[in-house]
Amino acid sequence: MNKYKRKAPSLELRDKVLVLCGGKTEEIYFNKFKQKYKSGLKNVTVKITTCKYSNPIAIVDEAISLQNDFDEIWCVFDKDDFKDFDEAIKKSSRYPKVNCAFSNEAIEYWFTLYFSNKIGPINRKKLNEMISKQFGIEYDKSNAIIERVCEKLSAFNIQTAEECAKRGYEYHELNSSKNYSDWRSCTSVFMLTKRLRKWNEAKR
Repeated sequence: MNKYKRKAPSLELRDKVLVLCGGKTEEIYFNKFKQKYKSGLKNVTVKITTCKYSNPIAIVDEAISLQNDFDEIWCVFDKDDFKDFDEAIKKSSRYPKVNCAFSNEAIEYWFTLYFSNKIGPINRKKLNEMISKQFGIEYDKSNAIIERVCEKLSAFNIQTAEECAKRGYEYHELNSSKNYSDWRSCTSVFMLTKRLRKWNEAKR
């Protein structure tokens, strides 16, 4: 059973939420997201993982260790070249409080869905080129550039990105293998952004 298709618990009861990020890019993005909805997301904590290698299974294990401190935890990570990507997502499904917002192969794919609806595998180099062209900058992983990109993304309609991501996710569910590592390009970050936006509305 897909845990994300079951009935979600009452949003009003979700008083402590943790967004546990595998890298600085994800942390910057979700801190910007939180700033935009700060009135309703003040009890949402965004932090980068403490695990040394930031691999998916280590992030999920850290989330599991923090279950008693939060009502809901989301692990945000990329596939990159990690071999434990599928294992981490599968393991998280055994813990009701722990969820995964993954990107295959990188969160930059999620960024491009704000302004593009391209379907099919897109490598990291192409993703970076798309972002650079859209915003007239040379995209790289420096904090300053990521901050600028995330600020510019906030001006777009996030629901468009969520709808594109959802269509892609459902396409892979029907047409790809059961291994999320084969789902290129794909992201489930939309599940987390929708969850946070709905939670924000419920708290107002």
